[in-house]
Amino acid sequence: MALLSTQTGIHLTQNSAAFDWSSTTPLSDVRRAVEDTFWNCCKDFRLISSRGFVPLENVRVSSDDLSFVEELPIVPEPLLRFGLIGTLRAGGVLGDVQTEDIVTILERSKKTRTPVQLQQLLMYLAKKARANTVNEGEIRSVLNATVASDEEVEPTQIIAMNEIKEYINPDKLPPEMPVPPSTIPFIYTKTLSKNDTHALGFRELDPLKWLQWLVESSRATGQLTSEQNIETNPAFASKVLKVLSKNWSGISQESKTRIVELLEDRTIIPTKQGMKKPSETYFSSVKLFADLPVIVSLPNVKEEFLTTLGVRKTLEIGVVFDRLMTGSAQLWSHVDLIKYLASVWDDVPTRDRERLKITPVCPAEPMEGKPSQQRYRISDLYEPNDSLRRLGLPILQWPGDYSIRSKEAKLLSTLGLRDAPNYIDLVNIISTAGQSTNSSLQEFSLRYFIENSQSKGYNNARIANVRTPPFLPVQGSEGKLSTPADCFTNERVAVLGFDLLRSDLHTYAVLFGVQTDPPVDRCIQRLTKKPPKTKRQAREMFGYMTSRIGAITNQHIDVLGSASIVPINDLKEAVDKEGGRVRHLPPRMCFLGDGGELASMFDFVDFGPEAELFLLRCGSKQEPTISDIALLLTQQPAKSLHVWGQDSYLEVLIKVANAWSSIKTNKSLVERMQQAPFLLATKVESLDEASVLEDNDERSGLKKWHLAKASEVVIVDEIGNYNLFKTHVLAAPQQDETLERMYEQLGVPGLSSLVEERQKIVGLEPGNRPDQRTALKLQSIIRERARLFLYDYPKESLHPNRDSKWLEKNLTVQTVRSIVIKTSLKGTDIKCVQEKTATLRQESNRTWTICITEKYNMAQVSRLLARLLLVRPKPRDSMVLTEFLRSELSGLQEAGINVERILRQKEKEARVAQEMHKSQLEQEQRARDEREALQRQMEAQGDRNTDPDIDVDVQDSMPGDFPGARDGKEHEADNTQEPASLFDGFKKMLGLDSGRKPQSAMPDDERLVYDHDDGPQAPPKKPRQLPDDDLQGPAMTAQQLYDLTQQAVQSTRPHISSVVKSEPAMHKVEEMHTTCDAKPGMNVVYTGEASKLRVFLDQEVIQGSDATAENFMASNQEGLEYFASVLHDCAAIYKLPQDSMHIFYDHESRTKAFNKSNSIFFNYRMFESDHLAMVKRGDKDLPVRVWATTTAHELAHNIEGDHNVRFQNVFQGLIESHIPNIADIARAKPPPSTQPPPKQQPQAALPQKQPVPPAPPRQIAPKPSPTSAFKGAFKR
Repeated sequence: MALLSTQTGIHLTQNSAAFDWSSTTPLSDVRRAVEDTFWNCCKDFRLISSRGFVPLENVRVSSDDLSFVEELPIVPEPLLRFGLIGTLRAGGVLGDVQTEDIVTILERSKKTRTPVQLQQLLMYLAKKARANTVNEGEIRSVLNATVASDEEVEPTQIIAMNEIKEYINPDKLPPEMPVPPSTIPFIYTKTLSKNDTHALGFRELDPLKWLQWLVESSRATGQLTSEQNIETNPAFASKVLKVLSKNWSGISQESKTRIVELLEDRTIIPTKQGMKKPSETYFSSVKLFADLPVIVSLPNVKEEFLTTLGVRKTLEIGVVFDRLMTGSAQLWSHVDLIKYLASVWDDVPTRDRERLKITPVCPAEPMEGKPSQQRYRISDLYEPNDSLRRLGLPILQWPGDYSIRSKEAKLLSTLGLRDAPNYIDLVNIISTAGQSTNSSLQEFSLRYFIENSQSKGYNNARIANVRTPPFLPVQGSEGKLSTPADCFTNERVAVLGFDLLRSDLHTYAVLFGVQTDPPVDRCIQRLTKKPPKTKRQAREMFGYMTSRIGAITNQHIDVLGSASIVPINDLKEAVDKEGGRVRHLPPRMCFLGDGGELASMFDFVDFGPEAELFLLRCGSKQEPTISDIALLLTQQPAKSLHVWGQDSYLEVLIKVANAWSSIKTNKSLVERMQQAPFLLATKVESLDEASVLEDNDERSGLKKWHLAKASEVVIVDEIGNYNLFKTHVLAAPQQDETLERMYEQLGVPGLSSLVEERQKIVGLEPGNRPDQRTALKLQSIIRERARLFLYDYPKESLHPNRDSKWLEKNLTVQTVRSIVIKTSLKGTDIKCVQEKTATLRQESNRTWTICITEKYNMAQVSRLLARLLLVRPKPRDSMVLTEFLRSELSGLQEAGINVERILRQKEKEARVAQEMHKSQLEQEQRARDEREALQRQMEAQGDRNTDPDIDVDVQDSMPGDFPGARDGKEHEADNTQEPASLFDGFKKMLGLDSGRKPQSAMPDDERLVYDHDDGPQAPPKKPRQLPDDDLQGPAMTAQQLYDLTQQAVQSTRPHISSVVKSEPAMHKVEEMHTTCDAKPGMNVVYTGEASKLRVFLDQEVIQGSDATAENFMASNQEGLEYFASVLHDCAAIYKLPQDSMHIFYDHESRTKAFNKSNSIFFNYRMFESDHLAMVKRGDKDLPVRVWATTTAHELAHNIEGDHNVRFQNVFQGLIESHIPNIADIARAKPPPSTQPPPKQQPQAALPQKQPVPPAPPRQIAPKPSPTSAFKGAFKR
């Protein structure tokens, strides 16, 4: 079949159109069966193509002319309209020609493409590129596989398209010119547009790259013929230069520079003398000599282009020197040269101009009538001028008149001919004349300087900064010269050793750059290096510095203030004469004036009012500041005490103390004061031991004054202790309280902090107590008179929060049989034992007891009260308080104290408190009556929720009470409804809303109340609950809520005090609209422990009976242990420290639990009433759930004290995050006990309401809300 002709194949294929497999009816399966059978029979299906019958998979379809890949089988065009071909194409069996097919044929073919085929290939790819059917990569893959050859050219030209990068633009480069191998010949791209060539990946051949290839190939063998050598063939070089000249305006500046670099050293210019370098050739206009290499055969080449290459328009300067001005036959003089150059100067190359400037070509005028053959550079010579001749400068030799307006003069000026000496040259002339005593030349040069200063630029402000030799004459020194920077015109600077400009030149000082005064830095340097030695010198130097005070900066002050420049005579005598014992001090250590009494301790100077201003600016003071005095005391305490004496020294210390607020900011001074032995203190010594006697007192010994450090002195803050140890301590002066406060700030301790007291009191035991009537009487007197004593007392002298009311609540008086106090001084063996009639004992953090004997000393009681009430009691305070306690009220009234008004105020306060208490009781009674009436009404209806006009939330409740728990009862709820509130939802999740009834019926006034921070308080009426939308608080992210719950748990801590006491409070929670937060009052004390949990008992329970607390612990030990076990489970749920859980008991409050400073307290009475019986039976499920919820409530108060939205979020987060723990621990059965339960103790007779025995609970499994995230987590 492969041997058949193409026409025969086409005929056979046309006949196969019968196999079009048209649709069949009535069964379409017939068509599919026929088609499947056909293809199953055709195992080797071949199709006629441009290459004969070939396997179907090798045949392609294309409507384009692909003769450039004639090896590729293509379906003939007549067959494309028949159904079989369409079926094959639709089935994907017969495909169109792809780029990969062309690449495969080109890579496998051993034949190269002909020029025509290559041209067709490029046109095909350009067409596909325009149609966007091929991408750049596909084009490059086809070209990389293409190799073409042109056998008609000798030798045969092989074109590997993978090396082709550029194409020829015939508008810029003639097609017949040789091109690099990377450029495709123009014959193949002439039919393509510029866009087509760019689409094929070709770029235009750059003239620079083309020239580089020509230059490199001209010296290589075998690449170009001799006719194509740019350096040897004038005709070819002319063509290349013409091409470059034509494109010169469109070439970039960078490329132009590179082209010049390529050609400037190559023989590419045709001349009459042959091929020459551009710099060796001349334009035809240069006709000075006949044998010059003038360019030829360069038509249509731009002059601008040739000039850029270096072709000259003027004679090369070296040729002029060689041919005209040197040798035996000199044809030209330097004048002829200047005239020639002036005529052609515009065409002289830059290189020749520079050479002309550095070449010696001109002679100078004879010096002193002696001719010379020496030649100078033009820039070393000066214009012919008489003034310049008198200055002795080299003058250009120029015959005849010299006109500065001629072209020759302008050219000479351009080449550097000088019309005047510059500043340095003129200065050197003046300096040389002055040093050689040539006064006439010196004066003429100075006058020339002054007259030409402006015109020649000598007065430029910068000349003062130019380093020059000394050239200016100075005042008072014949022959001495100075520079402008080293001499000045102000005559006062001479005192610092500076030179003065000669007086007749002061008028022209600005022209010379001479300043009036030296820079202040140099003045300071001179002053510090050589300070004054006499008073006169100091007056003059400091007086001049005062005139410069405006230029002195803070940086200068730092240097001057610490520099030793002020002369001081050690004998305090005048320093007018040289040779005395003179020392120098910094200005900051000196004071101005005579000093008066302070002159013996400080250095005072007086140099006149003008000098005083400078010293003040440098840090001197009119008199010492208090800080200076304090510093002196720390540096020379003994000398100061000796000079001033004890009384004056003490007055100085008091002045320092009065200024302590400013001194304490100087940390370095305070540190010196803390370490230096400058504090005045006294020590009492016996008569025979004292050598220096002061304050003689025959009874108490003798006082001796000492200087000591702060660590060696004590403050007398308790006179009794001082009287005991006054011979062993150095006591601070007691004359001034301000002085004592300064001593305290410096670290002087109070004497009381160094004294230890041990009390031995007989009669404190309950069975050994004496009659207490004396104590009660004294306690009544203290409460009454303390109010009188403190009424007008300064508040700053009182202990914070300690007043007469505090005294009534926290101070008791108790009579004992005897009191012995053993007092010792810490760190020593000094001890003292005394019998006292009164002493003070601290019972707790806030409660105190004054113990007295039957015959007590009122003065001792007064000292104890003063120590308790006053911050720093003085002996006079104790004396006044003693008089208050001893005197009758009538006597105090006669002494001028308004006793009646003070006592009336006390009665008024008591009456107001009683009325408030009565009003509160009435409100509570009305609330109870309203609740009972409402409850009776609801019971009569049978269902508290059937009346739509009655809101279940109108009952009183505390913030913290769970909504839905009314009167201490848990009501059944419809399991098919959503929880009514946040807490109702938690009850359902925790299994608390299971229909159980409480273990006992608690009265209305004992409903559960949760409290926080400062204990319980009577609850207000709960307002009508608002809709949920009104209770929405600020949005809180899950991470924020998690962080708050962790903080709530981690901030819980144990309560270490033995007393818990707080006042009731109530405030409105604005965020909750109409909700009020109430805090009931609480007053419980530590009683004992149960399973390592601290137990607290209400003060009212144990009031008046010592045995009540002990009886309570003994009779309720078993119940407390059961309650502690439940609380241990709650602590384990939230991973709380066990000691952060506390138990308390009271007999009537409605507080189930409260939070005091992040410590949690739980009411044992509530547990005993509701859950004790269940726990005894071994059923801890419900109790753990209930008290775990209570624990979460109180933990939330660690974050938020009020019952607002933030509190609800934290409470909800705690419950939700610990639901699995609550369920696991609540369901866990306790292990069977191996010991019998503890024996039940007889119940103590306590003033409490006994709970009713619990009713059997109903077990109702709660149905969780469908929307709850914890659905089914707590099914019983």
